[in-house]
Amino acid sequence: MAMITAKRLVKTGFTNFFRNIWLSLAATSIMTITLFIISTILVLYTLTNLSIENIQDRVGITAYFNNQTSEREILNVKAEIELLDDVEAVDYIPNTVAREIFMEIHKNEPLLLETMNEFNDSENPLPNSLAIRASSLESYAGLSEILQSDRYAPYFQRVRDNGKVISRLLNITNMIRNLGIVLTVVFVAVTIMVMFNTIRLTIYNRRQEVEIMRLVGATNSYIRMPFIIEGVMYGIIATVITSLIMFIALQFVSGSIESLLSLEPGIASSLARDLTWQVIALNLSLGVGLGVIASAIAMRRYLKI
Repeated sequence: MAMITAKRLVKTGFTNFFRNIWLSLAATSIMTITLFIISTILVLYTLTNLSIENIQDRVGITAYFNNQTSEREILNVKAEIELLDDVEAVDYIPNTVAREIFMEIHKNEPLLLETMNEFNDSENPLPNSLAIRASSLESYAGLSEILQSDRYAPYFQRVRDNGKVISRLLNITNMIRNLGIVLTVVFVAVTIMVMFNTIRLTIYNRRQEVEIMRLVGATNSYIRMPFIIEGVMYGIIATVITSLIMFIALQFVSGSIESLLSLEPGIASSLARDLTWQVIALNLSLGVGLGVIASAIAMRRYLKI
């Protein structure tokens, strides 16, 4: 008996959906747009965080010693900086190593190589330096100030802080998050309003049928359930459409993501698969939830039971 009742309720929900096909398509389209925007924001936020993590290990602070600083002083300063809070690693780069790095980077520029070869080791114009990595992105500004303070000014001729690049990326991440919250709230509200009106019109068109069901003793849940199922259908269909679009888009741009973020081959494809499942889970829960909420609001206001 329960199985027959469930089948009848599901069938009624499907009938309601296709009976008002244009209204149903309008509600489904609005929900699809909402889910697509939220999914896009999720993908952009994830890629921005991945970009920050990828760049974090390649940027930091480089402090260049002046020519008067002795080897012993350099090692003492290095040991002291390693004890500072928020310092993850400190690498000492002698000028001889810096010269080799310079030669490798500019190996296709013969003029620069010829100029550098004119200097012997004792005349090496490149200074000794320390490459410093912070334990968190937010720590670079404070470390840069410490290295440029009076305590270390006698040793360093220049301090280059590459953490500003990370700061810009963090600002972009915050902007995406804040914009995402605003757009999500706006489109969720619009979706609920459209679906609310769609369900309300469905209830109005079936008001005589609802009255008859009440007169013959139908329970409140039996009357409500077809409208709930109709709202869930909006969410499921919108989820399928949005997830399919996002899956195709992510697969199409995975190669570009690897190139843009300098990732190892195959990582972007794996990321695309993971993001696809996250998008499906998010869309399904959000889509079905919005459908149920909109249906519940419409019934509570317009279905006096």
